[in-house]
This record gives sequence, C-alpha cells and structure tokens, in this order.
Amino acid sequence: MPDAVFRVDLNESFPRLARPPIVEAVIHWQARAQKVVDADQLRPLLAERLPSYPQIVPIQQFDLLARLESADADPIVEHHHSGKVGLRLTSADGRDIIQFTRDGLVFSRTHSYDHWEPFTATAKTAWQVFEEIAAPIETQRLGVRFINHISGAVPEILHEYLCHPPTCPSGLPLKEFVYQSTFAVPGYPFDIRVIKLMQPSMPEVQQSSGLFLDIDVFSTKAIPNDTAAVDESLATMRWLKNKVFFTLLTEGTIQSFQ
Repeated sequence: MPDAVFRVDLNESFPRLARPPIVEAVIHWQARAQKVVDADQLRPLLAERLPSYPQIVPIQQFDLLARLESADADPIVEHHHSGKVGLRLTSADGRDIIQFTRDGLVFSRTHSYDHWEPFTATAKTAWQVFEEIAAPIETQRLGVRFINHISGAVPEILHEYLCHPPTCPSGLPLKEFVYQSTFAVPGYPFDIRVIKLMQPSMPEVQQSSGLFLDIDVFSTKAIPNDTAAVDESLATMRWLKNKVFFTLLTEGTIQSFQ
C-alpha cells in the first residue's frame, strides 16, 4: 500500500503542553546587511532600541590555519583573530539571547519557554531593529529550531518514548545513538532536519543524559522582508515543527508533558 501523501493543514491543532520539554527555541534570519555598522558604533544603537538587554558583548571571530613544517611532521595549527563580527545581547533575566551580525539575526530563548505567540513577538521585535539598522534586501534563509530534552529516557525503554526507536541487532544493549534525517516538504519551500540523540550521562555536564529531539525547519528559497511574508512563513514552519514533534513521540510521552 503506498504511503499517504503529506499535506500541510494549518487548521490542524496540536495539544498545548503545560510542561513542554524545550531547552532552547531559536528563530534565525539569515539576511545580509546592506548598511554595515561596526560593533563599536552598533552597541549604543542596540542599547537604545533594546533596553531590556543590558548585557552586550562582542562576537569574536577566530580563523584556524594549519601548516606543515615538513612532510613527516604533524601540522602546526595557528589561531588568527579576525576581529569583531557582531554583538551578543542577553536579557536581564538571562532568558533571551540575540546575536546581531552582518549576516543576520539569531534570537534564542534558552529556558522557561512558554508559548509560541510571546516567543515570536519578542523575536520579531529584535528583527525589526535589525531591519532598521542593517537594511537587508531579503531573508536568504529563515529557520525555526526547537531542541527538546527528555531527561527520564534511558536506552532500555526508548520504545516508551519514540514511536520508532532504534533497532538493536541480536539483542545487543543500546548504549547511545545519533540519528539525523532531512525531509523535504512537497509543494513548500521548506526542509526539516531532525536529530534524535541518546547519550550516557556525563557528570561534569549538567542534564547531559536522556533523549534529545532537535527539530530544525528552514526555508529553501529567499523570503521578502515584509511582515506578511515573514508571518506566513513562520506560521507554516511552526505547524511543521509541531507535526514532526507529535508524530515522533508516543502518546504516553505527550501526556506526561500535559
């Protein structure tokens, strides 16, 4: 029997989770600045327009250069400082981070994610500031990425969390796994990259164990920089992100977040 045809239905609703397992939510506008402002001049402009982000630090770029002294010697790696490429802003509560560079804007909510509407409203405020200052012609790539962490998952019972857990050959015990896949969206200029990661606990890294589900929806064509086009794209990308999330996890897992 042939597989069912995938259809985007923006009228389809999904459960609103009281305790979503989201550890980071990101919207990334890749949009080349037409007005280039160096980091020192940019700092007071951002401080004025985004006063709720008091922590402003430069984003430094370092290049690596490997060279050989002789054919039988190990390469020598040199680090070269290329200077400041933008600014990183952090909100007073440490919840939100903005990366403002010549190549675009990245808005991240790193903890205490609530719901889509306030998240995107805050992100679009930052984007409007980028548009005012950098004057990009278009958005070459728009991305929506959500990283989820299910700390209670262990390899022995992954079937209780994932609808399609990894297959273990000959009954071998699973220790860790990484599975990455990229999906096209028929009829839409979007792709979806999904990473499922299971790793053993590392005591030196807090909350490192468990199951990570990383869903990245991104555009494959340029998007005009007008409010209607961006809002339409974000609405579709949100639906795709939700569709993947609720399709990959079991009903029992979804209920545990409600």
